[in-house]
Amino acid sequence: MNLARVAVAMVLAMLASIAGAECTRPQASFDVPDGKTANAQQMAATQKQVVAFADAVSKYVSCLQGELGQKSIGKDDAAKADLTKSYAEAHNTAADEVTALANCFNEQLDTFKSSGGGTEMKPADCSKHFESAATRPTGTPSAEQLVIESSGHKFDVASGSWMYLLARDQESRPCGNGNSLQCLYRGVIVVNESDETLECKGQITYDGTDLTGKKQTQSQALVNARSTQIVAGSLAKDDVSASVFDAVCTARAKLPPLDTPANCKYEVVKPVVISEYYPPASREAGEEGPVTVEFTVAGKAANPTNVRAVASSLYPALDQAAVKAVSAMVMSSNCPKARYRLKLSFKLD
Repeated sequence: MNLARVAVAMVLAMLASIAGAECTRPQASFDVPDGKTANAQQMAATQKQVVAFADAVSKYVSCLQGELGQKSIGKDDAAKADLTKSYAEAHNTAADEVTALANCFNEQLDTFKSSGGGTEMKPADCSKHFESAATRPTGTPSAEQLVIESSGHKFDVASGSWMYLLARDQESRPCGNGNSLQCLYRGVIVVNESDETLECKGQITYDGTDLTGKKQTQSQALVNARSTQIVAGSLAKDDVSASVFDAVCTARAKLPPLDTPANCKYEVVKPVVISEYYPPASREAGEEGPVTVEFTVAGKAANPTNVRAVASSLYPALDQAAVKAVSAMVMSSNCPKARYRLKLSFKLD
């Protein structure tokens, strides 16, 4: 029986239903089992229900897209804006439910796999997942989708320079927490014009609080050479301003070359599904990034040994997960006891 994590890919566009609409929102008619109490058959059945529910919500959103277009015909700009806002609220509610159920199931699947399950199924407590989904930065944009609000400073490194900026949404968006409030996403962007990989930390201090109630949001990220990336950001009501923003980046030291001969190669005999090693807490926190792992292959088909993370994602839980994932693989090599490196990327769905 193949039990895998549920990946839900939904575009959080401004689409949803209003009272009396023709499109009917699907209802989840199942509970996510507690992984310690459920058996394999019950987990597999729930997996199918989560996937089916996500598919039903996807069709619902497509229906709403057409409905919004029809109802907008002949309306002035103000009326169209009101329609879009109404549709956005209901869409976000449906999308939040799918996200919460999928994340809750994935967490309980990890629990089931580590505990072995049970014989008397009880429902899991998914409340934290619903709260997280309702307050997450809905549809976090890419750096290219934001407009520059303020410029920071520029710094030189060995092979070029980098600078940071404060950017925000071009227009207000629904806050995505079940009400009619409008929000702006703000992010600290690092523009890396060097050949270095930068380890960056960014922060934004608000004149009020962001949508999660924090006066300051801070995070960290790797910024690859010659690239642009958001290193910290959050959603706040559109009448809340950002008073302070900052970024600190250092060039990552390059790894020394391995002394493994060039003719030595390894082969993955039995791979693993990397997403199954994604820590639930890291998913909830929005942690992602690449991890480079170094390991020894005995020669014959076997699990790698002396596995360690040599280039961090900046998140210890992800580094540990990468080590576990590589340790679970089966590999062979034409050079007994040779050392190799492999980069694993943890990327949110």
